[in-house]
Amino acid sequence: MKYEIKIQSIERRVATGFRLPAAFQSFVEVCRHSQLDDLGWFAVKYTKASDLLGFDAGDRVVPFLRLGDGGFVAFWFQTRTSPTIIHCDSEGQTSIAGANFADFLLRLTRRKSSVPDIDEREGDQLPEFKRLPKRVAPIAKKQKELKAWLKQNRPEELPADEEAESIRQELCKVLASDMAASIRESEKLLGHKLTADDDFPSTVDMIAHLTKRSYKITTIGGQPFPRPQRLRKVFDRLVDWLGHSLKSCEISVWSDGRVFVDKNICLGNPPKRE
Repeated sequence: MKYEIKIQSIERRVATGFRLPAAFQSFVEVCRHSQLDDLGWFAVKYTKASDLLGFDAGDRVVPFLRLGDGGFVAFWFQTRTSPTIIHCDSEGQTSIAGANFADFLLRLTRRKSSVPDIDEREGDQLPEFKRLPKRVAPIAKKQKELKAWLKQNRPEELPADEEAESIRQELCKVLASDMAASIRESEKLLGHKLTADDDFPSTVDMIAHLTKRSYKITTIGGQPFPRPQRLRKVFDRLVDWLGHSLKSCEISVWSDGRVFVDKNICLGNPPKRE
């Protein structure tokens, strides 16, 4: 059985001005001429990163290997031309798999990538990659940078309490019709009905401003949000729970039940995804 290879799904995720490593094409060609598990158990294609990372990294993280356990290996674009390689397993645990792509390939050949689906492969023959470094690069500094970046971007999961969960449920209830419209729009774009297994949650997003003197809600694009008064009571409760007013506060309600406040607070206790 050959490797599943979908290069375009990866290339179209790379931002304008950024480049895939030159050696990536050579890696793809080696995969084309290998049997599945000669190099590891994976598919060479893009897979969505946000569910495992816990946030949307945009074009800074571009997965290029989908692993057998559901995790991925990805380019982490700290710079435009020499991305670091990261591994995220099926539980969302993330680590450095290579200081750069050449280092990743060297670690792959030596079974030192720290990616089980690669290091525990059945193939005994070493893959032939040209112009690899002689020694693996140190990655401790990169690991610290990754840890700090993840901490900065991952939502802060505050301890769930009854009031936070009640606010989350009320927001989902009040915005039910808005969510239905968002889902219809998503299905129109995707060309199929959304199911619980879809990796494409619909969202209702807004910017809320609530102080003692003013109350205003707009869309992310700055347009008036429909019927803002229906949200006033639940936002009053949110202000009390947070302990401060809402000043240009971004609030995002997801179709899977999650509610994010200012991107880094996951409100309440949403249903767990399978």
